[in-house]
Amino acid sequence: MEFFAGANTVNGFVSLFDECFRTLKTLYILKGSSGCGKSTLMRRIAGRAQREGLEYHIIRCSADPDSLDGVILPSLSVAVADGTAPHTLDAKYPCVRERLINLGEFWDEAKIMPHREKIMLLADKKRERYENAYQALAGYKSARDSEEAITLSAVDRKKANELALSLAERSGGEKGEIKTLLTSAFTQSGIKTLETFGNINRVYRVKGKNSHYIASRLALAASELGLGAYICPSPLDTARIESVYFEASGNLFTLLDTPPCKSYAEEINISSARFTDNMRLAESRNRQRLFVKLGDELIKEAQAELAEARRLHSELESLYIPAMDFKRLDEYTLKLSDSVFSNK
Repeated sequence: MEFFAGANTVNGFVSLFDECFRTLKTLYILKGSSGCGKSTLMRRIAGRAQREGLEYHIIRCSADPDSLDGVILPSLSVAVADGTAPHTLDAKYPCVRERLINLGEFWDEAKIMPHREKIMLLADKKRERYENAYQALAGYKSARDSEEAITLSAVDRKKANELALSLAERSGGEKGEIKTLLTSAFTQSGIKTLETFGNINRVYRVKGKNSHYIASRLALAASELGLGAYICPSPLDTARIESVYFEASGNLFTLLDTPPCKSYAEEINISSARFTDNMRLAESRNRQRLFVKLGDELIKEAQAELAEARRLHSELESLYIPAMDFKRLDEYTLKLSDSVFSNK
């Protein structure tokens, strides 16, 4: 299973890392700079788990989904994770639970120090770009909320609530646990969605203005009925719901235009006359369009800032990588891997 544990949102960077590792017996926390081999080390842990036939979960990086932020081995109750900013992980129970791994031990400082001023400048600029992105996303939230204050007033909430309850009852099946997984992230390339659930049966796409309302009520219905389901927060605002996946039926209800599965069942349009007073919406259409336009422009701005932050990150990597002793790191990785898998 693959998912995210951090998100670039309207409220800044949101970390779900502590929740991901809460029940584990052992957590290895990797510390070190850009380009010091954290992602590569975790890939090797995942590769060994695959070779040995062990279940493993991969946590993708929300800034760069091609990189890893963590690997969880449920059967061993152990995980290895990137503990550097922005998803800083601290040792709450040093030694008895968390093990701090400093990959900076494999630097050649003599090769890094000549770039000291440039590294500090790049790091500061990268941090500034992220701050700019979060400011733009906060502005997007303001525009979105203004539009929704108009459109939500036209929704027949009673009918929408009845629909959500009916969908949950038909899809829920067995009683089970409600789990939260972040399956999408807002990146420099826009929204990136992972194929987290491998046994999707049918996909119901919820569309139209206020589609988030149906998603939130569906999640609430699943919880109230005690059904086994995964609740997937929106990557832009983790207080909102993007998708709900029912384990027993394999049914996925999602707001995504392009869901991670082609087996469409049907579309549920909350903007249809059955649920929405469209005549009432028509009276304020120009204001709605203004807020949508503002929101779209701010999303583009946030995405551009994230892209520049990623470019600066790559430049930082280019300064650190030549200073790494990867031979020693490889040797250490083998020892660390033995330690991780010794819990079998």
